[in-house]
Amino acid sequence: MSQHDLVFFIVGLVVFFGFALAVQMRILAGIALKRAAKAKYDDLADAPARFAVAAAVNGQDLEAGDSMADASIWLAQEYPRAIAHIRLARKATMGLGALLLLIVVAWRFTGGEG
Repeated sequence: MSQHDLVFFIVGLVVFFGFALAVQMRILAGIALKRAAKAKYDDLADAPARFAVAAAVNGQDLEAGDSMADASIWLAQEYPRAIAHIRLARKATMGLGALLLLIVVAWRFTGGEG
C-alpha cells in the first residue's frame, strides 16, 4: 500500500465515521421523539407517531384537531433542539455521503489500485 492509498484510506475512514454518526443521530433522535409523542398522546399508534415526528422535523404546518397533528405541534414546541439535531444530521448524511463518493472517485482517478 502506497502513501497515496493510505492517505485516501484514512480520509475515507474519517468521512465514513462522520457519515455513520450522522445516520445514528437521525435514527436515535427520531426514536426518542416518537416515544415522547406516544407517551404524551396515548391513542397515538406507531405509524402516526413517526409521521408526527417527520412533520415536526420538516416544519409542516398541520391543523390541530387529531392526535397526530397535535403531537407534531407539541414536538415542535417542546423539543426544538432535538428537531434541529435531526435537521443537521440530515444535511450531514447527504453531504458526507456525497463527499465519501467523491473521495473514492478521486482516489480511483489519481492512481488508486483496483
